Amino acid sequence: MAFQYAYAIVSKIPDSFEAYRVDKGNSASREWLENAHSECTEFVETLRRIGVDILELKAEERHPECVKVDDTAVIINGTALMCNPYGSHRQGEVNLIRQTLKKEVGVKIVELNTENAQVEGSDVLFTGQEIIVGLSNHTNEDGAQAVARAFPEYATSMVEVRAPYRSLKDAVGVAGINVLAVGESDAARAMLKDISKVVSHTYRIITLPEDHAANVLYVNHYLMHWSPKMIPKSIGVSCAGLFQLCNNFLTVLHVIRLKLWTVSHTLVTLPFHLVILLMRYQRE
Repeated sequence: MAFQYAYAIVSKIPDSFEAYRVDKGNSASREWLENAHSECTEFVETLRRIGVDILELKAEERHPECVKVDDTAVIINGTALMCNPYGSHRQGEVNLIRQTLKKEVGVKIVELNTENAQVEGSDVLFTGQEIIVGLSNHTNEDGAQAVARAFPEYATSMVEVRAPYRSLKDAVGVAGINVLAVGESDAARAMLKDISKVVSHTYRIITLPEDHAANVLYVNHYLMHWSPKMIPKSIGVSCAGLFQLCNNFLTVLHVIRLKLWTVSHTLVTLPFHLVILLMRYQRE
């Protein structure tokens, strides 16, 4: 069943991530890094509390972005498409995830096999019914076509990722069975309009006052989202809206403070780019 997960792959944060953030023009410090470690630990423990077993990879200092495991693979129904994240320096991350999937999980590995294909997992949204691929600076049409070939059992459509978003999952999230969450900004509304033109199924929409509030994880009938302090305008909307819209019982978790990730559109990463989720039957 879609969104029923037994396993998750996450990575510890390397110390080199601090220098990486500074290089990208973001503030960082030793205290910031310590908070990052603490909050990621809380994120992992929350996943455990809702029945997800964790495969936690050690920090790779050579790869400061290794914490963003979602970029490296798309896994649906026992098939893992290995991605090609932006920048040749990230291939080491892909290799590590590939080895982990082969050794620890045993899913079917599919490669892009197209020289020009560029795709990051954070641009690939599986709704449970179909796949939406965002065309961005890091994902191109060849990459989207590779996604479609890897998962022929699902319809795959493409939409442009509009500025200021960096990836599709920054703009829209799956908040329940046939439920999508999006923000209220002009860019978010434009993205939703684009999506409505290409999808094959009908979805209920929760519109949130803060765009970053749409970055959610729906796992084992729980909704994981930003702390209420980070989304004060959206928290009441999301809770009330989900209980009204969803037929099944849904528990809403107030997960983590996530002060280390700013809520501006210049952020380096969002919290739910930090995990690859695997469905229950894949290791049975």
